Amino acid sequence: MTVGGKGSKAFVVAATLLLGWAALTRTVGAQVAAGAAAGESAARTIEHGITNGVSVELPVAWTEFKPGDAPVALAPYSPPFHLGGILALQNSQASAIVQFATSDNPLLGHDANWLDGQLHMPSGSGMSLVDFLFYYFFPPSATCINEAMANNAQASFAPSPNSSSSDAPPVLQVSYACRHDVTLDGFFGAQVSSGITFVQTNEGPRAYGMTAQFYLAPMERVSSPGMTWYVFSAQRLSPITPGASAHFNLPGSLQGAQAEFYWAIGAVGSFPWVNDGSRPNQPLIHMAYAGVASGGSKRAEFMAMLQKVQARGASAVGGQ
Repeated sequence: MTVGGKGSKAFVVAATLLLGWAALTRTVGAQVAAGAAAGESAARTIEHGITNGVSVELPVAWTEFKPGDAPVALAPYSPPFHLGGILALQNSQASAIVQFATSDNPLLGHDANWLDGQLHMPSGSGMSLVDFLFYYFFPPSATCINEAMANNAQASFAPSPNSSSSDAPPVLQVSYACRHDVTLDGFFGAQVSSGITFVQTNEGPRAYGMTAQFYLAPMERVSSPGMTWYVFSAQRLSPITPGASAHFNLPGSLQGAQAEFYWAIGAVGSFPWVNDGSRPNQPLIHMAYAGVASGGSKRAEFMAMLQKVQARGASAVGGQ
């Protein structure tokens, strides 16, 4: 029997609507499930140990990686901190790297004003924030250092670096451009310096980075649960070029943005400017951060991360 007329048409329309509604329900359900999974993943965190009793809990997007070892040849010229226990993590989605480390305390006998003045010195002074970034956070590779020391063809006489006198005697120097790996780590290394210069002076040899120009912000004193920090920041003045963005496979939205670097020096409890018999040989904790964002600053993210550093069993932060 053949079914026709308005009844059959109504049946077809109803069936079509029912099938469409079922498909829509499956699609929406899948989207909701995917969103819930993404939200759950974003909410998940992992605790990373920094040193005994000190740790940081970060989202799973932050993954540990092994940074390149600082070349031994740079050790005599670096700032007077002996870093150890280095923990390095990167977040490729956020185009950011963070590194934690411990060190001895060469700041005994000084104060916050002295530290502020030292880290705002020009690059190449040996104790500036840019020197910290160059020697400790993003140093040249050992291969580049070895090539620079073996390549005497580029030796030339030049004025002493950071000399304020035009009468200063020239010094013999060798400059060498360093290649940077096509990685996030390599990108930030290229943002800090293009290479290294070795200098022979009457006072002995020196080595410093061919560093970029940065804006150095004022020092900040920050407290996190059980800890005291002194925070320094540097913003690269030159924006990211299309060539750099393409070479390091960065998102196109980051073209024109400026790389930012942060360094925090902290300790459990009050900061140890003087010897404390109850806390002998107290180590310092370092947190270094590099990031880049389109149309914004990474300061809020850095400060939020600093607050996640936990000192288990530490008493409330004391005075300066």
